[in-house]
Amino acid sequence: MQDVESASAPLLSDAIDLGYLDPDQARFSQTPGGFLALNYKGADYPRVSVRRSLPLAMPNEYLSLADPEGKEIAILRDLSRLDADQRGLVEAELARRYYCPNVVDVKSVKDQLGYVYFELTVQGAGAPSARMCAVKDVNKNIRMLSDDDVIMFDVDGNRYRIPSLKALNAKSRKRLEPYLF
Repeated sequence: MQDVESASAPLLSDAIDLGYLDPDQARFSQTPGGFLALNYKGADYPRVSVRRSLPLAMPNEYLSLADPEGKEIAILRDLSRLDADQRGLVEAELARRYYCPNVVDVKSVKDQLGYVYFELTVQGAGAPSARMCAVKDVNKNIRMLSDDDVIMFDVDGNRYRIPSLKALNAKSRKRLEPYLF
């Protein structure tokens, strides 16, 4: 009986072009307008978007590169395969797209007309700042990632993360409790 895992057996990736980006044939740059551009295999893409396929489990692996119409150009298997300068450009684009400040305090919560309005104190790249966010359909847009980790999506597509409910003060936890499922 032939061993299915034999060294001579062809790999699936050898038989099918999965569309992985060849880092040696890719050159990222930033446009004067601040967009990420790509020259890949001789084709110019003046504006590309980068999306994480597995944003929480593998944030720096399997990154989808697409044109402005959403047509996928290629998948970057692992961000670490790019040199430091190229990696920095892609990381900056990811930081803009996936900006997700941590919630450090929940000042107030108001439930009105099908929306829940949160007054938050968030910690992003700089000093803590006040933020207002409106969440519609809390069942879908406030998610428990673990027993202690929460992510919220507001109506504008912004993300807010509470990495530890236990680390919040008691008043903040009490304000959030009715919306955690």
